[in-house]
Parts: sequence; C-alpha cells; structure tokens
Amino acid sequence: MRQQLRGKPGQRSSETKAALAERDRLVRELAASCYPGFCRHQQAVHIHNDLARYSSTWVRTRADAECRHADRRRRLLWQMLRLRGGHVPSVRLLDDVLACRTRR
Repeated sequence: MRQQLRGKPGQRSSETKAALAERDRLVRELAASCYPGFCRHQQAVHIHNDLARYSSTWVRTRADAECRHADRRRRLLWQMLRLRGGHVPSVRLLDDVLACRTRR
C-alpha cells in the first residue's frame, strides 16, 4: 500500500506536504497574533529570530507528547519545530509563506 502512495523520485510524500502546510498555517497564525503591526518582512525576521532562540529550549521539550507551555506564542513555536524536526526556516522562506507564495 505504501509503495502505491509513494510519488515519483524527488517528490515530497503526502505526509511531508501535510506537515509543511500545517507549518505554514502556524507561521501565519503567529504573525497575525504576535506581530500584527509589522510589515511582512519584519514579521518573517521576528519569527525566524523567535524560532532560533526557542530552538535551544525546544531541545529539552521535544520529547514531550504535548506542549508544556501555557504561553500561546511559545506553543506555536513548539508546534512549528515539532512538525519539522527542529528545523528553523530561513527568513526568505518565512517571507514566502507570509506572502502565500509556495515553492513546492
């Protein structure tokens, strides 16, 4: 069954595509809730810096089944890192996500 669902070589799996779509949704939610007065590029820079800073804490909380933070901003950061295995997206990628441009 898994072999049938698999795409052509070089294509992303449906699980990866779903994780990226969810990450993009979380990025937009974080930008709208925490940085509403900033331009898109400033939002991308702030989100990148937040993710880079939080990634050191995430190392200690990544094994948690559920996020232990009460703060909404930190919960969103935790979820984003959890979806992509701790990868912090670049400012350029975040800018593209906020502009609703996809590179898939």
